[in-house]
Amino acid sequence: MTVKPLNERQLFRMKRKNLEKRINQYYLETQDIEAVLDYSLAVLVFNGITMDNYSSVCKELIKEIFLTSEPSDKLRDYCLYFYDFFEYEEWEAVRKRLFKSRAAFSEHTRGIRPETKFVRAESAPTAKTTESSEDSFETVFKDEQGKKHKQKFKNVDVDMPNKKLFTLLEILTKLPIFEKEGVRRFTEVVPADCKTIIADTF
Repeated sequence: MTVKPLNERQLFRMKRKNLEKRINQYYLETQDIEAVLDYSLAVLVFNGITMDNYSSVCKELIKEIFLTSEPSDKLRDYCLYFYDFFEYEEWEAVRKRLFKSRAAFSEHTRGIRPETKFVRAESAPTAKTTESSEDSFETVFKDEQGKKHKQKFKNVDVDMPNKKLFTLLEILTKLPIFEKEGVRRFTEVVPADCKTIIADTF
């Protein structure tokens, strides 16, 4: 295997075109559905925070995975986050593949429904500006050993309500893909240490 797993720096810093290429290449060489879903959910979170447009990254790959892969708990747990990737008929096909009934789907996704609205394309701040900004969020997480580390998000919507920001950050704590020297990185958000950095305009 020549392609390496992606890390948070790549997922939150790479240009959209290069990021899509890397995720598609990673899947082509590894067929690692779970990692690709984690990468793609992380990008949905990033799209909800940054002014840059990262909506529907790897859309065709995600559609292929949900429409053709063997149904699994991972697919059932993540499907609602990717609702915007599908046309109505495609979404109905996904729902029917993964759940025995509408009631089963509703019950399974009940817990995440309040947070999924924040990764919807209509909720992303990209439409507010086309200009680059130096404004950023400096967020703080604890790893699985309790050690704090910072994660900076650039070109952000500084008017974003705290509830939305921290809900998006909490989604990252569900993802097992971020590790450093075998230690999982994003396990707990530390709201008191997070701050907004406004670029100097003078």
